Amino acid sequence: MTVLLVADVPLDSYAMLILNVGVVLLIGLVFGKLAETINLPNITGYLVGGLLLGPITHFLTSEELAHMSIISYVALGFIAFQVGNELWLGKLKKSGSKIVVITLVQALFTTLVVSGLLLMVTEPSIALILGAIAAATAPAPIMMLINKHRTKGPLTSTVVPVVGLDDAVGVIIFGVMLSLGITFARQGDFSLNFTELVRGPLKEIGLSVLFGAAIGFASGFATKTIRKGREQGEKNLNVVIITVFITVGIAMLFDASPILTPMIAGAFVTNQINKETYILEEKTIRFFIPPIMILFFTISGARLSFSVLSTVGLIGAIYIVGRVIGKVGGSAIGASVVKTDPAIKKYLGLVMLPQSGVAIGLATAAYVAFSDVNQDVGATIQNITLASVLVFALIGPVLAKIAFGKAKEIREE
Repeated sequence: MTVLLVADVPLDSYAMLILNVGVVLLIGLVFGKLAETINLPNITGYLVGGLLLGPITHFLTSEELAHMSIISYVALGFIAFQVGNELWLGKLKKSGSKIVVITLVQALFTTLVVSGLLLMVTEPSIALILGAIAAATAPAPIMMLINKHRTKGPLTSTVVPVVGLDDAVGVIIFGVMLSLGITFARQGDFSLNFTELVRGPLKEIGLSVLFGAAIGFASGFATKTIRKGREQGEKNLNVVIITVFITVGIAMLFDASPILTPMIAGAFVTNQINKETYILEEKTIRFFIPPIMILFFTISGARLSFSVLSTVGLIGAIYIVGRVIGKVGGSAIGASVVKTDPAIKKYLGLVMLPQSGVAIGLATAAYVAFSDVNQDVGATIQNITLASVLVFALIGPVLAKIAFGKAKEIREE
């Protein structure tokens, strides 16, 4: 006799879902370790493991991947919350206005360059959203190089706060561009007045700020009431998990951004707690989320479609070239505006090329958002992003190391 659970779903379906999650975790972990042994970021290994499970062997079908979509939502929430946690006003004040200017200029310039080039070869929805995704930079490979080679100097001092702000700026740009992209996809052309054009993005951003601020304020207050002791880390983690699930759920229910909302909440939390609590919270989150991240990136790799990718080769090539031009050119312009050290103007853009976590998260958000509007657009955005992440995961750290070397900031080989 078949046992039925929620919504008359057979027990076998739940069993296969649990089994698949276990296999994804195992393959992702193994390939991540293999990537590290050849000095590649573990994220690259997760994506390759996903390719093996998805388009190469078809072990995971599109239906099975759809059943795992909740993992992507949860992972996006944690990624966004962590980005918000970096927006501590005390840290921003220490960084100074120069860092803010450089970050804004290079992010906006990259978006404009990539979107402008892509508008010549593809539809507005794809061009705008890929332009926003191009602004995101992966801090992990950069920090790994800084720690490994003990880099020290003006370039290192600048890139650390810039990459901390960069993802937050990229998420905000993405929120606007995603709303515009969906609007264009539904309308099919540019025949929109200004009010129609901005209504959707403003509503989404407004709701995200409202929900994120309210929940973040409550979470920050709850965190401050936790007493020091053996269970402090566990209680902090409970608050974070509750915050992420509630912000993502409310955002999805009320058509706010499931990325911006937890990011705003994270910013409100971090600005209410003291430095000691912040450090503890950061360590606790880092200890908890690795399995979620492995699942997220491996599933993202499994969603890569070779058939779609083969039809967007030109768009992908333009995206990669445009992003390099945007990051290098935008960083140079921003550094020139604030008159920083010549090494920053020359080499900051090369250090900013690595791209992974947040970019994949944004691409996944776009894929989900377009599932009911235009699936081809969502698939194209996700495939181009995943392919470019693999490229930048390979060349990004290499170019960043060269940049640190040229700036004479490497202290230990």
